[in-house]
Amino acid sequence: MTQGCGSRLQLHGINKHFGSTQVLRDIDLDIQPGELVCFLGPSGCGKTTLLRIIAGLEAQSSGRLLQGQRDISLLPPRQRDFGIVFQSYALFPNLSVQANIAFGLRSQHQPKAMIEQRVTQLLELIGLDEHRHKYPAQLSGGQQQRVALARALAPAPGLLLLDEPLSALDARVRGHLRKEIRRLQQQLGVTTILVTHDQEEALTMADRVVVMNQGVIEQVGTPQEIYRQPASPFVAEFIGAMNFVDSSRDAAGKLSLAGQPLDMPAQQPGQRLRLAFRPEEVQLVPVNEGGLPAQVEQVEFFGTFIRLRVRVEGLSNALTVDVDARRARLLGLCEGKQLGMHLPADALSCFAA
Repeated sequence: MTQGCGSRLQLHGINKHFGSTQVLRDIDLDIQPGELVCFLGPSGCGKTTLLRIIAGLEAQSSGRLLQGQRDISLLPPRQRDFGIVFQSYALFPNLSVQANIAFGLRSQHQPKAMIEQRVTQLLELIGLDEHRHKYPAQLSGGQQQRVALARALAPAPGLLLLDEPLSALDARVRGHLRKEIRRLQQQLGVTTILVTHDQEEALTMADRVVVMNQGVIEQVGTPQEIYRQPASPFVAEFIGAMNFVDSSRDAAGKLSLAGQPLDMPAQQPGQRLRLAFRPEEVQLVPVNEGGLPAQVEQVEFFGTFIRLRVRVEGLSNALTVDVDARRARLLGLCEGKQLGMHLPADALSCFAA
């Protein structure tokens, strides 16, 4: 099926105040045609407000929005080229599946034959052709969400806005629909913005992730960049599990951890620094193979991997360490086990203390 090429969207200096409270501060963002970008952050970080400003459902206090070559900063929602899907589906309960999907096309006064063809194409695309005459109440939550998606896509918008579209569904349906939405989005080439607080959703679906915190953008990058090279302690802590340890420079300017020098340059100025590293980057070895002396405090079984709490001499906090199940068996991991611990320098992020 052909789809209008996705739109480029540019945000310049977007600010938003509710009374004396500033909820968005100097938001600059450039979203490329056909890209799926995810706004990720905790509740109250401003991500939904930003989506509503893009849709024209909320007015920015200052700043400009360009869609393609068009300045849409002051346009009402109906004059902006987008489709939107909410968490609550917002389907019309008194209309059949096919009538729900056709709704936007009818309001555009499209020819009847063209509407029928488009609805059939979309029903086949979302795998619900045999349900076309049913009503929303006769469908499961996952099916209703697919109908909401098809309805948003029916007028071939340049921009698709998804506001926490999967949060009301159970984990299995959510995992399946993630793949479905991503497949549809890539097949149709529609520029898409997804708002979520679910890190897994953002990391598995997005071309780029926009991490937001308290009304500002903390970092924009690919899922791999966000995960492996967090730009701030907030991003490091918010995405996945992360260990933080205090470090200081020795007389030669080298960093040390628990009294052991580290083979890495300190990217940050200052004497006292914080090092951050992912639980899966830690390498545990038998105690006779050197490394920092460590003792297992707690063992949690997660199926494909084992999560440990490990106490290291010279560190005040216990560390979280993830070990794959096979390695755990080889090391004979159990509570009280003494081990050696190595940290690869390239897996460490360094922040000001």
